Amino acid sequence: MKRLRTVASREDGVALIYLAVTLTALLLFSGLAVDSGRGYVVKAQLTKAVDGAALAAARNLNSGSPRAEAERIFKQNFPLGFMGTSSITDPTSDPNFFKLTTDPTSGTNVVTITASAVLPTSFMKLANFNTLTVNAMGEATRRMVDLSLVVDVSSSIGSQWGTVRDATRSFIDSFDAAHDRLSLTLFSTGSQVMYSMPSSRGFDKAGMEAAVPSSLPNGSTLMAEGLYRGWDQLRTVPTGSQSGLRIIVLFTDGASNGVPARWGNTGTVATAIRTADFPNRFDPDAQTHDDPSVSGVTVTNTINGGTPTPGYSVAFNAAGLVPANMQNAGLTAGWGLWSHMPSQSWHTQRVSSGIPANFPLVSNTLTVNGVVQTTARSLIADGTGQYTTTLWNVNNAARNLLEIIGDAARTDAGGDYPVRIYTIGMGNLAPLLLGTIPETPASILQRIANDPASQDHNPNQLDGAYFYAPTAADVSKAYEGIQNHILRLSK
Repeated sequence: MKRLRTVASREDGVALIYLAVTLTALLLFSGLAVDSGRGYVVKAQLTKAVDGAALAAARNLNSGSPRAEAERIFKQNFPLGFMGTSSITDPTSDPNFFKLTTDPTSGTNVVTITASAVLPTSFMKLANFNTLTVNAMGEATRRMVDLSLVVDVSSSIGSQWGTVRDATRSFIDSFDAAHDRLSLTLFSTGSQVMYSMPSSRGFDKAGMEAAVPSSLPNGSTLMAEGLYRGWDQLRTVPTGSQSGLRIIVLFTDGASNGVPARWGNTGTVATAIRTADFPNRFDPDAQTHDDPSVSGVTVTNTINGGTPTPGYSVAFNAAGLVPANMQNAGLTAGWGLWSHMPSQSWHTQRVSSGIPANFPLVSNTLTVNGVVQTTARSLIADGTGQYTTTLWNVNNAARNLLEIIGDAARTDAGGDYPVRIYTIGMGNLAPLLLGTIPETPASILQRIANDPASQDHNPNQLDGAYFYAPTAADVSKAYEGIQNHILRLSK
């Protein structure tokens, strides 16, 4: 019996040893899981902080202080003591935090942000692992850009112009004056290039910013001509030296409502006829009407376009719907040669070689909400087979033409690289249902940009993006969104 008790005691002792070893192992594994989980969270946040800092610095390479901006963004995203960290990289004093390398030949700038954080362990201290060191590196590449900026300066912008002007100048300031190329085109009743696209690398930043007018020029919204001339400027850069990113940025607060053509079959400079926006949607800026008119004829080679010839009006019914007779409404006396529309657009202010001077006023291949233009925005002909100058035809043609020119720019095979378009729609008109369908100006701007959100997105062309700015105060955010897109494309 005594021997049995001795054996049992020995077995109890061994079991206690096994139990102690097992519990220690369980604690170590539990500690590894807990501490590894904390380390994963710290790593994820640190990576977010360095990525954000690199992107912010790259965006500020050409204005302000890129390192200071990187420090600010890093500190916002990874504050002292995050998740119990005992120490982190000091972005202000650490020489390895910020690194900028530049290739002057290609004009490529690379910002690298490196940081680390020390995390005290909990259970892993049992295995003599007292801390975990987490490292992260973020990188942002800024490539050369050829960018054509097209800005609406029509009267509907009104008192908001000062804010739009300043946001536009800041956007220009964000580009590299030594390596990027930029041009500036304004449009209202007509269109005018205020700063031409340089053929060699770089641009006069101060000169281009000064070309953004201090006061609003006013006028209508000949957007099709503005987009055309912006595309024309982009094409002036000689092949073989074009940047890998060729971009058009179009800002507007309205809808395309004018048609540049050889109206009346006269003149050596293209002219335009326009419509007012309809129907009345009770927008606070009073830019929509139940008694819209067709007016013209204005030249297209200056922003304001001269004094328009009196037009005519067609009333809507009480419900604000398009009356049945609008499609064939007659013109008042005095229009003469202008009573019929030309069969195609006409663009006389072109400077690049090979750009088309004419486009059809309706397409049987492009779609509007999945329906071809010829059906969705039809043009009505009279017994002679010609389009009559009616509110219906002019408004539809103005929108058709804008999309046709946008498609031509995105499919332009004459350059070293394809063209990408970004659009900004500001204010109350962008989300309103307007025109003959009716449809929102925002949906048209999505098509111009080939935004993936558009029902008519073309996967065979480069994706751009549409940005909505509810007020002038939001325009700078839209411009910043475009800058971020450009930086991502640079990687």
